Amino acid sequence: MKRKIGKVALFLATLAVIWLLLGMFKIVPFLIELPEETSIRAHASVSVILLLIASWAFWNED
Repeated sequence: MKRKIGKVALFLATLAVIWLLLGMFKIVPFLIELPEETSIRAHASVSVILLLIASWAFWNED
């Protein structure tokens, strides 16, 4: 179950990073708007959180 969560989080993080890059070039709009934050910072935060979840899921248990 842990690996499935990791794979989903890694996939979503990859999509978020691609969306971030496309949004920086104004190809797609930023849809994540947080009050008092820039749209780039909010989007990058989502990517980092998803990557942290993925790293937890793939951590070796001894």
